[in-house]
Amino acid sequence: MSIKTMTSLAAAALLISAIGAAPAAAQNRLVMAGSSAGGTAYLYFAALSSMLNKYIPGMEASARSGGSTENIALLERGGVQVAGASPGDAQAVFGKEKMTNSRIRTLFAMFTIPYHMLVPVNSPIQSFSDLKGKRLSIGIKAGGDSASFLRMVESLGGKEGDYRLDYLGKGEAVNAYKDNVVDAVGFLCPLPCPQVTELATHPRGVRIVPLSLAEIDKLRVKYDWYTPYTIEKNWYAHALKDKAQDVQTFTEWFYVATHVDFPEETAYQIAKVIGDRHDELVAAFKAANSSTAENTAKFPGFKLHAGTERYLREKGLLK
Repeated sequence: MSIKTMTSLAAAALLISAIGAAPAAAQNRLVMAGSSAGGTAYLYFAALSSMLNKYIPGMEASARSGGSTENIALLERGGVQVAGASPGDAQAVFGKEKMTNSRIRTLFAMFTIPYHMLVPVNSPIQSFSDLKGKRLSIGIKAGGDSASFLRMVESLGGKEGDYRLDYLGKGEAVNAYKDNVVDAVGFLCPLPCPQVTELATHPRGVRIVPLSLAEIDKLRVKYDWYTPYTIEKNWYAHALKDKAQDVQTFTEWFYVATHVDFPEETAYQIAKVIGDRHDELVAAFKAANSSTAENTAKFPGFKLHAGTERYLREKGLLK
């Protein structure tokens, strides 16, 4: 074999190798852990995945199921790159002192989840204190819904035994409500909450129990990641019609979270897709309406990731 032939074959081999390696190098696999399959965080990531794959060259993003507490542990030890998480869940796992050293970072605000306590239209329950002694569905055990209810009870000087509690998921809770098994159902839910719309058409009807600012202030003494929130009547004007009204409650922010070591450029690109193409994300998943660059800057939650800080500075939202 001549030197010329050998040189040609070597060059061809290198070219084939380069061609074969190029797609692999371009690919950026990203699995995002949300909530249970069909849950709000899971559906958010499902909608976001298709956008990241569309707008970030080489991106292969997908959503997987997860859980609020599980996601915190996965993020902290680097077991997953991106996940849905809240500072409240992190504090429950680490404790308040260790939170300052957490390696979890906010990539973007995902959504805010106002607390809803639903009762029938004609129920005598008018305030949180009226719930005592009643049969309530407050969400699954160890979930964010039930934790929020029990924290409020604790903050107001009550105890779990003051209520007849059923630990049901949202679907089961709605059925129990329709069957007159429970007096009320409580949960965190992004707006507009589909359970409100569904129960509005039931013969029992539905009404949201308000919380006073004094009650919310007591909750925030120990659990300061909760913030006061008004569910404006226009969110449910179509479902509740003339019975729709502004309701005072509290809310908790949920975040697209990542690890401090997540690549800055990738974080920047993801933040840019979410922020610049927010309308497209909302069209795919309505509950993403509060997932804006402005809210990310105003309610950062965890410490901001460097890539997110870069994007927000470009937008003029951070100094």
